[in-house]
Amino acid sequence: MNLSKHRPFAALLAAFFALTLVYAWATPPFEASDELWHVGMVNHIAETGQLAVQAPGTDTPYEQEGSQPPLYYALGALLVRSIDRSDFEAVRQPNPHAVAGIPGYVGGKNLILRDSPHPPLQGTILAVYVLRAFSILLGCVTVCAVYAAARTLAPERGGLALLAAGLTAFNPMFVFITASVNNDNLVTALNSLVIWQMLVMLRAGRITARRSLIIAVLIALAALSKLSGLVLVPALALAGLWLAVRPMTEHKPFDWRGLVMLGGAMAATWALLAGWWYLRNLTLYGELFGTHTMALVAGVRAAPFTLSTLLDEFQGFRFAYWALFGAVNIMTFRWFYDVMDALTVVAFVGAALPFWRALRRRERDWLVRHALLGLIVLTGCVSIAAWTAQTYASQGRLLFPFVAAISVLLATGLLNVGDTIADAIRRTWRNNASLKPLPISGVHVIVAALGVFALVVPIASIAPEYAAPVPLLELPGSAQQVYARFGGVALVGYEALEQRYQPGEQVPITLYWQVLDNADERDYSLYLHATLDDGRVIGKVDSYPGGGRLRTSHWQQGALYSDTYAIPLTPDAAGISRLRVQVGWWHYASGERVEAVDADGAALNSVMLNAGGFAPQTVEPVTDAFTEITPVSFGGVRLTGYQLDGNALALIWESSGALSADYTVFAQVIDAEGTIIGQGDAPPALPTRFWRSGERFITRHNLAYQQPPTPGNYQLLVGWYNPVDFARLDVAAPNDAYPLALVVISG
Repeated sequence: MNLSKHRPFAALLAAFFALTLVYAWATPPFEASDELWHVGMVNHIAETGQLAVQAPGTDTPYEQEGSQPPLYYALGALLVRSIDRSDFEAVRQPNPHAVAGIPGYVGGKNLILRDSPHPPLQGTILAVYVLRAFSILLGCVTVCAVYAAARTLAPERGGLALLAAGLTAFNPMFVFITASVNNDNLVTALNSLVIWQMLVMLRAGRITARRSLIIAVLIALAALSKLSGLVLVPALALAGLWLAVRPMTEHKPFDWRGLVMLGGAMAATWALLAGWWYLRNLTLYGELFGTHTMALVAGVRAAPFTLSTLLDEFQGFRFAYWALFGAVNIMTFRWFYDVMDALTVVAFVGAALPFWRALRRRERDWLVRHALLGLIVLTGCVSIAAWTAQTYASQGRLLFPFVAAISVLLATGLLNVGDTIADAIRRTWRNNASLKPLPISGVHVIVAALGVFALVVPIASIAPEYAAPVPLLELPGSAQQVYARFGGVALVGYEALEQRYQPGEQVPITLYWQVLDNADERDYSLYLHATLDDGRVIGKVDSYPGGGRLRTSHWQQGALYSDTYAIPLTPDAAGISRLRVQVGWWHYASGERVEAVDADGAALNSVMLNAGGFAPQTVEPVTDAFTEITPVSFGGVRLTGYQLDGNALALIWESSGALSADYTVFAQVIDAEGTIIGQGDAPPALPTRFWRSGERFITRHNLAYQQPPTPGNYQLLVGWYNPVDFARLDVAAPNDAYPLALVVISG
């Protein structure tokens, strides 16, 4: 073997191993996808020496993972059984305010309460990292198998194996799962070895007893690791059938012996090594695979799964193949997903184009090898869709057991496109002496770029989501100062964008807390309610401070903390109003609320912070019956009509330009001597800063009199003023007040 040819791959494998350590550092224990329950399953077997028996509706430390085939967990139990795990329940205290499965949600990322993202390596935490190390070794096996599969598929294709390995090893999501406790790592390694051995068998052109036994053992172990191991069976069966039929293309007899040898070895080995587990499912649950029971534990879909559902969830599915971390609630840079989408489309086109040429040239072996890889990917997608139809599990990472086929096909497609471009450049270069060949392989550039980005992700996107807030030295100058004390902590400032929001949007807000007394060792929860003027709550956040990363029992005496959230507004919220945020604290376990007081110790009914305005994207047209007038302009608004019913006055306004402040409408009743005898000032429901050109709003006023007016004719003066400095909006009338006629019939 020429070792110099494999030096780039050796460097890639070393880089992958180093990357997994970085990801393991960036992700605290139990925070990787389903790691909490995978560890729970390992611990259950290590403690009891028995497999789990599922009972839907019963809380367990392993949840739906108790329905998984047991090989990964049994091996893990052997690795950690000598470690003292008596602190298992203590170190996995759940965060009651965790928000899983919503990547855009600010805060609530951590599933577990902890003092530090890097707890001491002892007890159960040590066991978690031992299991992660086991997973990392399995990930290295996968990368090697992908490299070997690509070399076997096309040994003459320079760069294919390195690119396929790079697309696997430097996929941030693959590194993330590899660096976690997850049974996907074992089935992915075994499946990748099976795919490699299938390609070796196809390349050899015949079925041997040794190859049949290797494949049979690997597929049986894969089936005992996860049901994804069975997905390769159709492709293996077709591969065996092709190798049995292939001699006939050379006028030789059908290879019954090889086909029976492969099929018999697979069936017998599966029955011997894995069959007992499937028989156990039949005995316990009345089903071979246990998927219905698993769905009942995980949570079945509330609505039918349709093609529309599949398409709606496809974006999240794609994202989760490349980079969707934590409890499916942490994304990386948004542009990365677009780049990988484009790369995938280019690779798909590049992989599909040669099929027509191979058909014309009757390159049967080439067609079969590539078609079987495509079949593996297709069968994997169908199996995941079938599982997703039962429960909410639309995650692209579930395709990793077929990554040896996916990465090899992606690499093939990209190289095909690259070769086409290179040919065009070479043809141009022959006619243009100024063009020079590239000094470095395009494969090396792609792989290096993926590797660098994969290193940036845990540092920039994952670790910061779990880091506890650092105390500030002083309140930022941009903060609006307020004061409200809740027990041992005071709200001393906040920052909000104070813009116009609509249903479904998020309201960002940053709170500044001053720790006055941290003698209370209980952990308190914070609530933020986005409210309208009529008291309706249209969005809320419940959390431990720091987005769940900092418990009040661990606050530093005298420290000043910044606490940022984004309150999601309900998509069906309706109304036009100011938007304010109500802030409060309570004790989650007991439900006890913490009373708020001001700086003088006086009780506060509520603490409300201005956050902007709320209105739908399009304000509904005014349909009430109004007396129309020739529009009168007040700066950026126009009066177009009014309605007067007794003491109830309604004015209709149309916005014609942006206003820089929030103005209030005044309405004054004037007698013949010019004396104000009645008044009814009122701000609009939506502050004027948030009005948009062309929109129409109504202000409503109750005209209050010092004493009932006598029958007669009066003037009703209307206008706008700034309640901060009482400056009025200009209008072509005395005192910037437009007169309307008011007739009082009776006092």
